[in-house]
Amino acid sequence: MIDFFSHFSTYTVAAMMVSLFVVISLIFLWTVRRFCKPLIFTGHTDFAEIFSDAIGVVFALILAFVAVAIWQNYDKVDDDVCREANALHNIYSNLSAYPEPVRTQSKDLIRQYVQVVINDEWSQLAQAKQDDNARKLLYRINVLILTFNPRNNGELVRHQETMRELAEYRGLRHDRIIGGRPNLTPPIWVTLIGGTILYMLYICFFAVPDARLHAIMIGFLAAFLGLCYYLLVVYNYPFTEPGAVSSDAFKDLLEYWKLDVISVPPVK
Repeated sequence: MIDFFSHFSTYTVAAMMVSLFVVISLIFLWTVRRFCKPLIFTGHTDFAEIFSDAIGVVFALILAFVAVAIWQNYDKVDDDVCREANALHNIYSNLSAYPEPVRTQSKDLIRQYVQVVINDEWSQLAQAKQDDNARKLLYRINVLILTFNPRNNGELVRHQETMRELAEYRGLRHDRIIGGRPNLTPPIWVTLIGGTILYMLYICFFAVPDARLHAIMIGFLAAFLGLCYYLLVVYNYPFTEPGAVSSDAFKDLLEYWKLDVISVPPVK
């Protein structure tokens, strides 16, 4: 489903979700009024409203809990991307204190790596996959720094700090890659969708003399639920459009490093 929505803008997806829910709710209302007239709450509406309020509160709590969990996960993925970029920037800065040729070689590899992440790997994150070229470049960076032999205590301290930053970066990169996985499992979707269907059907059984007024009321409720599901769908897939986490943090790195760049050799 998310692959279908990824071809549209965020406003188009929101409109599509609202329209879908409104149409479904009106179909439910028409079905109940046409085929379930004996079951409509014409009497004892006070008791029906009590149960309606109870169902609404329970459903709202579940929906709110899931929405908060989804947003927190999305926010964490976005924060991890920023932290990853900061860690890489710290590594790049530390390399300025390394002697040649390690300094130039490692910086060139890091710039190539960032370009591959932005241009190639970012589109694969929606499937929680990593790019082979990015992985190979990171391995070459890791080997180049690991094999450096400090010549004095000053270089040793700087090298230890760089190794710590590199280890932290590998963990943040792993978090970014697995962050593309959806956070909502099938049982949660079954509960949400089933609860939505039951709640909208229950509201349709109230006796409202004016059918148009009843349709408007049901439509507004369905529109609100459609917007809620829009948020769930968009933020459940952090690296999938229309609400994908941006690669701007990595693009900013290349801007920061422009003064340090003369030419970037091609990826081999």
